[in-house]
Amino acid sequence: MSQLVTIPDPGAPGGVGRIRLDRRPPASAPIGPPLVILGGMTQTLASWSAHLRSFAQGREVIAYEARGQGHSELDLRDASPARHIADFCALLDALAIPGPVDLCGFSFGGRLALAIAAAHPDRVRRLVVSGVSAGRGALGRVIVRGWRAALQTGDLNALAWISLADTLGADYLSRHEAMLPAFVEATVQRNSYAGIRALFEQTMDDVAGPAFAPLALAAQIRAPTLLLCGEHDRLAPAADLEALALAFTPHAEREIVPGAGHTVAIEAPTPWRARVLAFLDGSA
Repeated sequence: MSQLVTIPDPGAPGGVGRIRLDRRPPASAPIGPPLVILGGMTQTLASWSAHLRSFAQGREVIAYEARGQGHSELDLRDASPARHIADFCALLDALAIPGPVDLCGFSFGGRLALAIAAAHPDRVRRLVVSGVSAGRGALGRVIVRGWRAALQTGDLNALAWISLADTLGADYLSRHEAMLPAFVEATVQRNSYAGIRALFEQTMDDVAGPAFAPLALAAQIRAPTLLLCGEHDRLAPAADLEALALAFTPHAEREIVPGAGHTVAIEAPTPWRARVLAFLDGSA
C-alpha cells in the first residue's frame, strides 16, 4: 500500500523529490483528524504495519519515511531538522490536508515531532512522543558514540546488530532471539547507508544544536501532548520523563510502560496503542 508523493526539494535535480508513505483511509466515519506517524531513525513503513490497520479504524493514517530513511527519494546534503520540518509541511500540502493533524513520533521521529509542533502549532492538534525524555544521560551518549563507530565500517550491518541490544528490552530480546538475524537483514535491506549516515551527521541532538533539544522544544509547544517511555529505556531514561513533561504548557501527560525498553511500540504494542488511541480520542 506504499506510494511515492512528490514534494519540493530545493537541493535535488529539478527541485523536487519523493516521499514514500503508507496512507490508510478510515474504515468508518472518522472520529478525529488524520494521524501522521514518524518512526525511529532506521525504521521504515514496515515497522508500523502492525499498528496502521488498528489506527485506521476511526481515522485516516499516514506513515512516512523521512528524508534519509527507507526508500524516500530526497536530497541528503540537507537533512537538518529544519529541512525535515519543511518536508512535513510540504507533504501535508501535497496530500491536500489543510487542517491540523495528530502527530505521533518515536525516538528520532519523536524529536522531529517536537520540532514540528513547536514550529507549526497550527498544523498539530495533539502530539504523541515515545522514546524521548529530557536528556540522554551518560549512558545514552555512550550508546550513540558506539553507533557512530559502527557506521565507520561503511555499511549498516554492524549498526543494526549493536543497536538491537541498545534499544530492545531484555525480555523482548530473550523471547525473539531467533528472529534477530531477520531484524538485522530487514534494517540493512530497507535503508541506505548514505541516508542513515546523513541523519547521524545532521539530526542527532549533539549536532543539531541546543534549539532542537527536547526541553527547548517542549517549552514552545501548546498542543496537548502524551509522552510514553519504556521502563528500561537506556537512551531516553524513564527517570527523566517527568522533567520533560513539566516543560510543556500545559504539562504533558506521561506514562512509563512496564518491562519495555526503548522500542516501546514494538515491545508492548497492545498497551502502547491503547494508550495512544485513548489520548487521541480524548478519553484519557
